Amino acid sequence: MPETRLDDERRRSPRFSCTGRAEINRLPSSGILLTGTIRDLSLHGCFVDASLPIDCGSRAEIVVRVNAASFRAVGEVRAIRGRTGAALEFVHMSAGGKDSLADLVTDLARLQAIMNKLKTVRREMDEEAFRNELKKRKLQAEVLRARFPFLGITLEADTAESNLEAADKDCAAESSPVVVAVNLFG
Repeated sequence: MPETRLDDERRRSPRFSCTGRAEINRLPSSGILLTGTIRDLSLHGCFVDASLPIDCGSRAEIVVRVNAASFRAVGEVRAIRGRTGAALEFVHMSAGGKDSLADLVTDLARLQAIMNKLKTVRREMDEEAFRNELKKRKLQAEVLRARFPFLGITLEADTAESNLEAADKDCAAESSPVVVAVNLFG
């Protein structure tokens, strides 16, 4: 049976590793806005590596930005890790903030499940199957490279235009143009 940490037993919701930005304004406000990096997130709190230390038990307004989502909450520092790491519990949040957080945590949970599945498949794949998969992928890459000769070309800034024209001529000689109808008004 795996060993369970005391912190895990006290959590009300699972936490998910992520990277994001935080802006922290200690309450009552001193006018100093701290910045930090989000390390993990749950429905009830987050862990932040802040630019300056925050006292345990203090309250702060925090703006969390992870991926394309952001929300604002009032949090209370529940634990300190290292010199500037702070575990914050969200104690007040708007309904919209709660919805944004719930959507974000759902996305993080989905990503974690996919990563866990990929890790499991990788561990289960034997060496021979792994080599065969690599050969298959190399063959697919060669087919794509032959069909699209401009793939993999690194263009220098001063010669980019002439290289693009040469690549276009090569492609035009090998294939017919593709027309895609796009309805902009429908």
